[in-house]
Amino acid sequence: MSKPVVHIIAIQEKYLVQITKQMKDVLEQYVSLRFTPIKELQKNLVQPEDVIVLSHHMLKGIVSQMIPAECHCFVAKRDINFANTKKLVNLPSGQKILVINDNKTNIDETVTSLRETIFEHKYYPYNPDEPIPEDINFIVTPGEIDILPEGLIEVINIGSRVLSIETFFEIVEVLGIQYNPIQLGKRYMKSLVSLSLECKEEVKDQRFNRRKDIRNVASYTFQDIIAISETMQRAVQLAKEFAGTSLPIYLNGEHGTGKSMLAQAIHHYSFQANAPFISVNCDSKSTDMLEKELFGSEEGQMVTMGAFEIAKNGTVYLEDLDELHSPIQKKLLQAITDGEFLRIGGTKPIPFQARLISCSSKELKKYNDEGGIHSFYEFVTSQSLRVPSLRERREDILPLIEEIKRRLKKTEIEFTSDVVERLLEYDWPGNVIELYNTITYLAFLDAQKIEIELLPIGMRREEKRFQSFGRPPKEVIEKIEAHGFLEESVEILKIFAHGKRERTSYGRQTLKKLLEDKGMELSEQQLRMRMEVLQELDLLIVRQGRAGSTISRNGEEFLKFMKNAYS
Repeated sequence: MSKPVVHIIAIQEKYLVQITKQMKDVLEQYVSLRFTPIKELQKNLVQPEDVIVLSHHMLKGIVSQMIPAECHCFVAKRDINFANTKKLVNLPSGQKILVINDNKTNIDETVTSLRETIFEHKYYPYNPDEPIPEDINFIVTPGEIDILPEGLIEVINIGSRVLSIETFFEIVEVLGIQYNPIQLGKRYMKSLVSLSLECKEEVKDQRFNRRKDIRNVASYTFQDIIAISETMQRAVQLAKEFAGTSLPIYLNGEHGTGKSMLAQAIHHYSFQANAPFISVNCDSKSTDMLEKELFGSEEGQMVTMGAFEIAKNGTVYLEDLDELHSPIQKKLLQAITDGEFLRIGGTKPIPFQARLISCSSKELKKYNDEGGIHSFYEFVTSQSLRVPSLRERREDILPLIEEIKRRLKKTEIEFTSDVVERLLEYDWPGNVIELYNTITYLAFLDAQKIEIELLPIGMRREEKRFQSFGRPPKEVIEKIEAHGFLEESVEILKIFAHGKRERTSYGRQTLKKLLEDKGMELSEQQLRMRMEVLQELDLLIVRQGRAGSTISRNGEEFLKFMKNAYS
């Protein structure tokens, strides 16, 4: 009798990888598990008798349109990973702890979990629109280290939150599975240890190692690619030129730039368009496993076809080429040269007819120098194309957002002008994938118009841009307040910022009069000291004589930070 099927659906692949591991640790004996990012969910993928577990309630709307109405569908509950709380548990009772996460809902849920279990302390939810309280002893965050302000008191990282044990009990009860509660509890504890921060040192990456399209079909064409910017237009044009040849194509670009989508578009535009497209990820696989996946194997009467054999005269797309082991490089180069290869354990040559497209987010020269086969890298990169990052193609951001809204069937969602400005200014380190995840998150909030406070916390703050010149905001503010009131120095910067916009610089006498007009009385000595401190902090450019003084670029960034932090 086959096992019941449980589908896990999430927005972010990074989180999906984590719950994949946890689900396998606890339930693999009882159920057959399927894991799908929301962007890859398709109709007819889920059967009426299957169970659906969603990572977030926001997904209900779009998922309900893609699954049979009879499916039991519920939202997974999340909890802190208690295997990471040793430092927190061992603190003296009564500590005042600020809890920081990536959005208000997750902050509140984390605070509730901590208050229910490690109840000896007082927990305060972080509000990015308010100053951090001065009497806080520690800061706790569930893995969101990247969004923390600089210059803070001691931070305790308790790692990413995990599925709660209630979620596992709900799954087995819905499916009517006979289980031992004590055994399930023990397996749950094992999963927490497996996902703990200490064990993660042994985990190389948190991305999927699977074929992305089980039907071996390329889903995207060049018509699906948004290319308003010149940089992306050039990349698309070069890709089309490469598609018309039979030579290998190598795509290089940061994680999340859309290399897979471009590879599928190239396949559709090539002579191989009607043949299979097979994607193989080379990352975190042993040599034997990867060789079998690519070339197939024969073990007695058991014959397994590899990707190159299945593809025939189609396309094989190798992701993370930098992870391809030297023995596989050698065998693949030999297969290309000879036009044939052998399965593992086989004796009959198999024709090598596939078109090879590969990609990496790393610099291949390094791997070539560290033991890679030079002739292999030279051959597979003979036609190289760099896929631009999202920050290099900002003209594409708004069209991409509209396309994402269309795919999510959420075209009615609107953004305020402040939100649009922030989306255009943000550096998008995760590129198009991060943009997709962000818009998906925003689209399923209960709001018709997205205000700035609804953005993920890491995107709301100007603080990181302000830190780029090397001084944490807290340090700058403390330095200013040591020599006077913060409001006075901020007003001085505002006056100089207005002057800069009007292409005017001011001397001290003019500045003194402008401050008096705003109700601020400062003596000559006080004003000189304020300006000297601002100059020392690189917020002000002080010039002698008639040239006058003006605000620096860092001063402008500081004003933006203050507006965001204290408005």
